[in-house]
Amino acid sequence: MGELHRDWRNDIEGLGNLLAEFIPDYKNLMTSYAAISNAGSANRERLMTRV
Repeated sequence: MGELHRDWRNDIEGLGNLLAEFIPDYKNLMTSYAAISNAGSANRERLMTRV
């Protein structure tokens, strides 16, 4: 996939959407990563407001 994309600075989201459409496991990975990332952001914001 890296060879096909060639330049990771351009349109990485488009490549991710293409991969997710054809590779269900990749879509599951990205969905779980997004959920964990969002939960981490919410926890960081909550902790910062306590200080």
